[in-house]
Order: sequence, then structure tokens, then C-alpha cells
Amino acid sequence: METTAYPSKQASPKGIFTVGETRFKWYDLAKEPAEVSSQDIYHAKVCIENARENFQNRDDLGFVILHRCGDNYFLLVCTWRNENELWESVYYDGSGKFEIWDRNKTHLPTYCVWEMGIVYHESQAWKKHLGTARYESHKVEYLNNFLEGEV
Repeated sequence: METTAYPSKQASPKGIFTVGETRFKWYDLAKEPAEVSSQDIYHAKVCIENARENFQNRDDLGFVILHRCGDNYFLLVCTWRNENELWESVYYDGSGKFEIWDRNKTHLPTYCVWEMGIVYHESQAWKKHLGTARYESHKVEYLNNFLEGEV
């Protein structure tokens, strides 16, 4: 049986993306950060702004992972809800337009090994946030705590 050696990928923080009341930490994830084009980032942001989840009217904090997979992308939009739960919407771009990835199955994929590096960092940052009084200054502290580098 032949195995494939998986290379590392780079998590590149891109700042805060705000949609209405929701604030997201933005990550690009790719073998090389330059592989993620500004046009694809623009399309991903438009997708989130117009999402059925209506992030415009929620006072949420969370993070986005725009994951370059070959020529395509996965767009993982995650928010922290009910204090300790990570909620996720997944979009796929294989045709130049981000579309919801229909995952109406019993057993389904969650995060790949590279995405899990970011998710682990974010879960630790959120756990730290839950230990605060959760004032605006604590929210800003969470939002400014990014992972950067090899995953």
C-alpha cells in the first residue's frame, strides 16, 4: 500500500472581518499564502455577508478559515454560541462561486488535520475568554489572539 506524505500548510491571519454585529477572526490556509487570491477572498466575504445564517443580526464572535485545497476552497465559518459551543457553516468553491456544502449525512467530515491546528488554537483562546468577565476589552483580546505559521 502506497502512502502519501502530507506537507505542512501555513495559517495566515488576515485580521478581523465584521458582518453586521458579528466579528470574525480571518485565516487563510494554504501550502503557500500567496496561493489565496484577493478575488477569492472577496467572493468568500460576499458569501458570508449574504449567508442564510444572517450573521448581520447576531452579536457573535468567531473565526473563518478560507482553506485552499488544490484549485478549490473550503470556507469554514465558525461562531461561538451558548458560551461553549462551536457552530459551523461550510461552503465549497469548485466553480468560482461559494455554495453551501450540503452535509445532510449521518457520519460526516468535520476538520482536516491542517484546519484542526487553527481550531485547537481557537478553542484554547475561547476557553481563556470564558474565564474573563467578558467585557468588550476581553472580546478584543480574544479577537487579537491569532495563530500564525505552520500547521
